[in-house]
Amino acid sequence: MKLAFVFFFVLTSLSLWLGAQEMQPAVCRGKSLPIALLPGPEMTFVPVPLRFGGTRPPPLPWISSFPTKTSFRQVIKTREEFSDLWKRFLAPVPPGKWVPAMPEVDFSKEMVVVAAMGERRSSGYGIMIDGACECDGQLEVYVNSNENACGGAALAVMTSPADAVRLPQTNLPVVFREIQARCPWTR
Repeated sequence: MKLAFVFFFVLTSLSLWLGAQEMQPAVCRGKSLPIALLPGPEMTFVPVPLRFGGTRPPPLPWISSFPTKTSFRQVIKTREEFSDLWKRFLAPVPPGKWVPAMPEVDFSKEMVVVAAMGERRSSGYGIMIDGACECDGQLEVYVNSNENACGGAALAVMTSPADAVRLPQTNLPVVFREIQARCPWTR
């Protein structure tokens, strides 16, 4: 059952991202930063293009759902902050169930950025951090959301889409640039 759910999730995510994905024009007027995923189980996916070049896997199934009623964006710069977030992530897991280990992150060199959509009533939603750029004295983090704008097939299940990535550690203020994915046939 778990394997079937993961397989369905992967297929649904890929169809939503690849079918509805249209990058909004954006130019990094400064220094484009590399995006790295949190360490976790090795999985093979079709790479998704990043806003300023390069690719990454879509949000990983084991971290792509964060239990929260409301959306949030968070920048985590210390191990303690990350530990608090991980406890919130694991809060709904019943005792005795498989619990993923907290990923190792070197906070002397990296920070974690999280984007969560909050609770949604179907599987037709997705969110992905797809760009980061240092410019004008700040770090701009691009968050691409899919609100099932294309009317694709979706299951009537409660979901909480989220994405978390590692970026180089910085003391610059962080600004989130929100982008709504559009259908390829709308302009």
